[in-house]
Amino acid sequence: MDVCNETSVAATDSFPAPPSVRQTPSWSRRIQTDYAELTRFWPVVQNMVMQELHVRYQRSFMGFLWTLINPLLMMMILSIVFSNLFPSRENYSVFLLAGIVPWTFMAGSISEATACILVNEGLIRKIYVPKLVFPLVRVLINLVTMVLSLAALFVLLLPLGARPSLPMLLLPVAMGLFVAFTLGLSLLVATTNTFFRDCAHLVSVFLQAWYFATPIIYHLEDFPEPVRWRFWLNPAFYFIEIFHDILCEGRWPQISLMIIATVLATVSLGVGYATFKSNEDKMVFRL
Repeated sequence: MDVCNETSVAATDSFPAPPSVRQTPSWSRRIQTDYAELTRFWPVVQNMVMQELHVRYQRSFMGFLWTLINPLLMMMILSIVFSNLFPSRENYSVFLLAGIVPWTFMAGSISEATACILVNEGLIRKIYVPKLVFPLVRVLINLVTMVLSLAALFVLLLPLGARPSLPMLLLPVAMGLFVAFTLGLSLLVATTNTFFRDCAHLVSVFLQAWYFATPIIYHLEDFPEPVRWRFWLNPAFYFIEIFHDILCEGRWPQISLMIIATVLATVSLGVGYATFKSNEDKMVFRL
């Protein structure tokens, strides 16, 4: 019995040790790691953004200038059409463009980010690139377009009857909050569409409905007081109102608007990032 016991113990000791349990890093550690990786891969991000912009206009005579000319022409057409449709409204063209420019950025970023993981399947399988890069690139491409569109809008301010004002200094803050809000939603839809391919079709329909539910082509004052509270349920309402206040009204946004926008941007980015990182390792199996 002793010999058998000794043999059993010896045999047991010769077995390989069980694999150690991989501890999930804390969220603060994940954020630090992703920040370091994005910093290391920042030249890749820049190259992907510039390459996408170059491909869009590579065979055109005006080239990259179309990124400025295109929004300028579109704004001129919209201002002429809607000014004739609503001639009684003062500075309606500025009001319209101040809402359409940020909305186009958000809608474009979310639409393009929906399939960004699937479209880059070949690159993901071949080399290591942080998957956060792909939705971030889509947001940055549309951010470049929004910045140029705002530059075109400033060119049109004086002809449309608006004047530059001191509250426009707050525009970078408003843009930063809106970019964070949009990036969070982009991460969320990119994750969802990787596992549920029908998400892309639902997103396009949802964005159309969301557009008409946001005061972009109409004023909040067009509705009676008892029903205006419904717009408060729309998270995009607060950001669009901030742009309207700065660009159209030439006044400082209300403190409450800025606080709510900050909370919405933080929650959106936090939820989007947490959802993306929680499912990041599973994405490759669904490509």
